Order: sequence, then structure tokens, then C-alpha cells
Amino acid sequence: MVDPDRVFFVRVMREWVSRFTGKVIENFEIHLSQPMGFAGDIMSLTEFATSRQVKNLVLDFSDPIQRNLSQAQQTIRDCLLRCRYLQKNDLDVSHLFFNLLYVRTLTVCSFFLQVLQDCDDPMALHDSMKTRHLVMKTNMHANDFVGIGIFLNSCPELESLTFDLVTTSRFVRAPSPLVIDPVSHWLTSKAYECLEKTLKVVKVKKFRGSSNELHMLQYLIRTGCVMERVDLYEANGLTHNQKRWVLAVVEEVQQNFKRASRHLRITLYNA
Repeated sequence: MVDPDRVFFVRVMREWVSRFTGKVIENFEIHLSQPMGFAGDIMSLTEFATSRQVKNLVLDFSDPIQRNLSQAQQTIRDCLLRCRYLQKNDLDVSHLFFNLLYVRTLTVCSFFLQVLQDCDDPMALHDSMKTRHLVMKTNMHANDFVGIGIFLNSCPELESLTFDLVTTSRFVRAPSPLVIDPVSHWLTSKAYECLEKTLKVVKVKKFRGSSNELHMLQYLIRTGCVMERVDLYEANGLTHNQKRWVLAVVEEVQQNFKRASRHLRITLYNA
């Protein structure tokens, strides 16, 4: 059953939107955890934002409650979410993706990255996106990789790409028959148009030097022909040993990762 407080909140938002008379919106953010049951509302709000030529759009459906749960509590919650997702997967992701085509600055979360892989190929259905600046809130789980690839393929004019790593919050989708090996996935991924022509800056926030982070970075550095900067921002709250690990990892990236761009600078920023 959908929480009546959430229903009321969304209704108020839609009523406010219906009264808005402006023609252009600078920033529009939708933060709605566990959005099952609100597909029509999400679509309506997104269409409203894009119809007003929104310059910066944020779609965040992650669940902040999980940040305070123990591992056992998260496991129980994950099982419940799987059941709810299977029963209420009514979000037309292809339609929602179509609404994002002309957004220049876009932020998406793991929820969107994961459900995106279940829809038809957006590039086969729609024109390419005009997004220049893309932020992905992800825990860099293998389940996000297909969605990440779809966005890279769909944004041929992308200039900057930011990974905002979420290490304590997870979205768990319905079990997928697809089993993704991070090493082989990025080794066999093609070089998308944005990587060959336009992508100049990659940022990784809350960097910890995990293997999945490194596989992704290795792919981007190997295929980013015009890349000028890779900025790595160390995660807060690391122990002394964890900081030493991050430093050693970054030195490995700087010295041994094959680069497609001769002008690339890789920098670690301490927390």
C-alpha cells in the first residue's frame, strides 16, 4: 500500500506545478525514494520540467533510509523491495528517457541506471541526447554498468561526466538474468562517440579505489581521446590505511593506465 503522506506530498507538488506560469526553469529536482506507484506523477513532473526548458534536472530515486540500516536489516529490506518492484514496475522508462533528450545538465541515480537496462535501446527509438554535463549517483555496482553504457552511447555531445559514489545506499531491482563481470564488461565495451570527440572532464567523488571504480576508470582513460582531466576526490572518513591504499591506487592509475589522450592530467584531491 502506498504511504498516504507520500501521496499527499506528490499531489501538492503537482498542484504547485499546475499553477506555475514561468517559461524557463533553471533547476528542477525530483527526490522520491521507492517510486513504485508514482510512475504517472514522475512522468508528469519530468514533462513539466522539460517543457520549461529546464537547464539542470535531477532524478534521484535512491533510498536514504538505508544509510542507517545494518547489513542484516538491509538484506531483509532488499527482499521486500524486490517483491514490490516486481509487482509495481509500471514506470515507462523509454518514455521518461525521451523526456530527457534536451536537458543540458542531468543527474540520475542507481534506480534509473538499473531499470534503464530493461527498456528498449533508447538510441534505436529516439534521437541522441543533448546533455553536456552528466552526474551519476551510483555505488558502481555491476548492475549499474549497462545503464552507464546506455547514457554514454546516448550523449554524443557530453563534455563532463561525474560519478558521485554512494557507498551506503543501494537500490535493488528485480533479479536480472544478466550476470555482468566488471573486468570483461569494460574490456569489451566500445568507445562511444562522446569519448572519441567531446568528453574532456571526468570526476569521481567519494573515491575509495575499489576494483569496480578502477575498471571503469581504466576504460574511460583508455578510450577518452580528448580527455583533459580526471579528478578524483577522496572519500571522507577513511582510516590511515585506507588513505594509503587510495594513494597507492592513484599512483598506479597515473603511471600504468594506458591513455588515449596525451593531454590528460589525473589528480587526487584529499578529503
